[in-house]
Amino acid sequence: MRHFLSIVSIWILSAMTCVMAQINTDRVLSIGRNALYFEDYVLSIQYFNEVIGVRPYLPEPYLYRSIAKIYLDDYLGASQDATECIERNPFIVTAYQVRGIARQNMQEYDAAIEDFETGLKSQPENKTFLRALGVCYALKKEYEKADSCFRYFQTIFPNEASAYMTRAQLKIELGDSIEALSLLNRTIELDKGSAYAFALRSMLLEQQDKHAEALEDMNRAVRLDPEQPSFYVNRALIRYNMEDLNAAVVDYDMALEIDPNNVVGHYNRGLLRAQVGDRNRAIEDFTAVIAEQPDNTFAIYNRAILRDEVGDLAGAIEDYTLVYEQHPNYFPVLYARSEANRKLGKTKLSDEDYRLAFAVQNRVKAEHDKRVANGTANVDEPSEGENVLADDELTDDERTRKESDRNIRKFNRLMSSTVGDESQRYSSELRGRVQDKKGNVEMQPMFVLSYYEKVEETRQLIFFEKNLSDFNRAGLLSRRLKCVCQEPMLTQAQVQAHFQSIDDYSRFIGVNGGNIISFFGRSLDFMLVQDYQNALSDLNEVLLRKDNFILAYFNRAIVRFRQLEIDEKSGLSASHIANGDDDLKNAALIAVGSQQAAHVQQGLSIRINNSGLTSQDKARIESERMAQIRRVECEMAMRDLDKVIELAPQFVYAYYNRAFISAKLNNYDSAIADLNEAIRIYPNFAEAYFNRGLINLRIGKTKAGIADLSKAGELGLAQAYSVLKKAQES
Repeated sequence: MRHFLSIVSIWILSAMTCVMAQINTDRVLSIGRNALYFEDYVLSIQYFNEVIGVRPYLPEPYLYRSIAKIYLDDYLGASQDATECIERNPFIVTAYQVRGIARQNMQEYDAAIEDFETGLKSQPENKTFLRALGVCYALKKEYEKADSCFRYFQTIFPNEASAYMTRAQLKIELGDSIEALSLLNRTIELDKGSAYAFALRSMLLEQQDKHAEALEDMNRAVRLDPEQPSFYVNRALIRYNMEDLNAAVVDYDMALEIDPNNVVGHYNRGLLRAQVGDRNRAIEDFTAVIAEQPDNTFAIYNRAILRDEVGDLAGAIEDYTLVYEQHPNYFPVLYARSEANRKLGKTKLSDEDYRLAFAVQNRVKAEHDKRVANGTANVDEPSEGENVLADDELTDDERTRKESDRNIRKFNRLMSSTVGDESQRYSSELRGRVQDKKGNVEMQPMFVLSYYEKVEETRQLIFFEKNLSDFNRAGLLSRRLKCVCQEPMLTQAQVQAHFQSIDDYSRFIGVNGGNIISFFGRSLDFMLVQDYQNALSDLNEVLLRKDNFILAYFNRAIVRFRQLEIDEKSGLSASHIANGDDDLKNAALIAVGSQQAAHVQQGLSIRINNSGLTSQDKARIESERMAQIRRVECEMAMRDLDKVIELAPQFVYAYYNRAFISAKLNNYDSAIADLNEAIRIYPNFAEAYFNRGLINLRIGKTKAGIADLSKAGELGLAQAYSVLKKAQES
């Protein structure tokens, strides 16, 4: 009997251990998704590693880890993890999408196509799979199949702007500018906020010498996306063709301010500077190009000519030699080197170069004449070393060259720039954030108590907050707390330090039950490693022991709202992992905290399992339930901030954070009232002006919104100016 009881006890203990391990696994997986949502990919991978180490048979952690690796450009690792996920559960469609993206980036197009086609078998009308499949065929240069995919996409989603955009990009690549222009017109009709569509249409119009229309479109593109250097480079080309050289140089300046290593920007600005006689600065531009592309003989040749003109003959000869080595048939460079040697008094070398140049010229001409006689060349086609036309005889199109054009005779032609880079050749959401595709303008985030702030920020918030100052002065924590709006991504060492701190606090609490500072300190560590469930638990414990702890109320509001934000907006919900009748129940379990999960699941099982409900009914029920959860969670966060304000009426950040939540709930009057109070307490509160400005713009108070954004910019919030420009021009 004793032996039997021992066996039973061991079995019960094992069962309990398995249950606890499962709960912990779910929690760690959830925390990892939190980190993934907030783009802390290295930290998220650590959490997924932990789950995989304990439960290697689960497919989900491999899926999430593969997504994190995608964003870290570890395409091989992402592909391998997605495969591990598929081997454990071949019905997780998202895994085929992720693996396909990884394979596409590794140029394994056939394998990527196989993945996208597999995904389409389960989800025939999935926009991402349809677009990705077409892009893959296009990159593989199977243009008919690509066009077929894009046409099908366009047919089933006739009001989807991206369906027309991707097909327009294909038509541009195929040289069908008429069809491309028609597709771009339709794209812009459907989405007037597509900077990329305006930029592409601008370049097509420019090719038709419609300079004014092209400039108008590129201006729109710049207003919509002022951080894209290729827009400025291409606008400069338009202005150059309109003979507005000063404005063209300004655009190149802007492009290079955004991207100091932009080769096209430096090259073209160098040509324009040379054209207006600013030789030394032109040399600087060509030197910058050569630093990025040491074998760029176009830049080397231009620099050689400029060095020759400013008297740096030794440097010019060195550059001429490099060009000749790469283009042995281009005899003008030999004549130029001969003249430079003559200026230096090196008569012998000068004569040798002249004779060599003459011989090369005769040989090149003879070869050209032979090709003409054989019918392999046109009599009007210039031989190498001869310019096609003089500058004043060139058309606008002939005054530029593509970056891929390696004809040295076009060394003094401006380079045209592709709109975006190679990875953006077909617009898609493949490289965007899977979790949360944000709009162009977002409010400044909530303030949070943290040990860290972004070191690159040039503007520091200098408002004195008495409660925080008193807490720091007491020295209760080993580090000084700050109230910050922008948190940095932690380093590996910092993450490990906070894990260690959590262990230290836990040992202390385990020995003597802990105190409010140990729980509060551990909650800060949990927040920094994005374990919001445990952070909330510790803050609850703090407030049970001390119900007037202002800083704990303040951070608890943030924890609650952040967890809600993750739950609602994360694209990694269970509905993306599973398919079928349980989608909504699974999504609900992801979308609420663990304290409410069982209740929500029970409620959904009663209503959603009703076979009489349509899919629309289920979606409506789910939407209503999620809205109710949102209201409850936001109300709890707001109550915490109400308590902060009750205990400390001058705590300015509480008004700001309460306004942030109100704005997210579209309660704009309440948000503006709180921001008014925050600004009254701290008149130089740039973030408050910025957010109030955005809210005013949203509710149609344009004049007030512009004034607020102007003030935010004046106070050092640089982002305000780009938003201000859009507001004034719209």
